Amino acid sequence: MNMASIGILCSIIFVILIRANAAFVKVQCMTESVGQYGQQSLLDCNVKHAEEVSDFKIRVVVWKKEGVDEPVLMFNKEEITSHPDFQFAEPSWNNRNMNVSLLITNTKVVDSGAYTCMVIGNTGDDMSDTNLKVTAKYKVPTISSIPEKITLNTGGSLICKSDGGYPKGEIRWFDEYNTDWTKSAKMEAKQTTSGLFQLSSELTLLQGSVFSKYICQVFNASGGKEAETTFDISDVINKNNTIEEENSRTELPFHFVARTVVIGSVIIGLLLALLISKRRSR
Repeated sequence: MNMASIGILCSIIFVILIRANAAFVKVQCMTESVGQYGQQSLLDCNVKHAEEVSDFKIRVVVWKKEGVDEPVLMFNKEEITSHPDFQFAEPSWNNRNMNVSLLITNTKVVDSGAYTCMVIGNTGDDMSDTNLKVTAKYKVPTISSIPEKITLNTGGSLICKSDGGYPKGEIRWFDEYNTDWTKSAKMEAKQTTSGLFQLSSELTLLQGSVFSKYICQVFNASGGKEAETTFDISDVINKNNTIEEENSRTELPFHFVARTVVIGSVIIGLLLALLISKRRSR
């Protein structure tokens, strides 16, 4: 047998041995998990081994995240090392515990992505992939107007804002009759340093075509409505009218007193002039 044949035979035997060892160990992970921003997230993975292996022990566990050079969690030589906020889901995990699930204690946007869990035991090794999807709910939107005073017969703009959400969502506009005005608005989405999004949408109101109510609704990336706020044009009118009435009431006593003082001064002047005239005639 020549050297080439021996090399091929060794390669075949090596592959057979690896497959045989792998058959004794199986890592099973959930395909995808969903985590909430700022909360705990669990990547569920468990190790299965052949029943005939009575003294199975885990020698190495490596959790890797795609795009990150160093393992986020590793067990090797009886020691556990990990990045901050990453740990075994089992608080008292040991090398005989088949639950190798990964717990993220404070989920961030950057934690989303693909993960690989590799396990090496005393009878074989295996690995499995899983994916984490991070979400964050948007806050209740706020609405402001430009100018501050808008009536049913004047134009202007309504600005709706909402933040703290992930992934990128959408703001939609409706009037009191549930007519969709989203296409008439301009929306901007900015991503903050935390990875969360800030949404802002401006709806232009044309003169003579203003409705009494406008509703701003925030939708997540999956198309689900998360929150809404209603802007009542009549409330703005009533508020402004109330302010004007209060101002007029405040100004009324002043004008009354001023006019009284002027009239009194004129009367006093006439009386003085009359007295002087009488004295001269005497």
